Amino acid sequence: MGKDSKKRIPVSDLDEILRVVKEKKSDVEVNRDYNSIVMKKGSKTFKVNKKGIVKGSMPLHSFNTQRAESLEIGEDEIEVHYESGDYVFKI
Repeated sequence: MGKDSKKRIPVSDLDEILRVVKEKKSDVEVNRDYNSIVMKKGSKTFKVNKKGIVKGSMPLHSFNTQRAESLEIGEDEIEVHYESGDYVFKI
């Protein structure tokens, strides 16, 4: 898989999320525990856990959902797919 391609990763698959983040986002600080992954870049923070809770914050706005199903991780964004739509978080 090249750096430009994206695939949907279930939020329950933290190992795969971590692998893809490390592959594509070398400039992002990544921390993982058993239930979640937290990514930080400057003042931006993005957190996802196995149960589908996603929290993203950056200057001037934030995003939260408790029903995320999957993520697509790109070079400068993370697309969150959840029950009522999609959200693109720039990181």
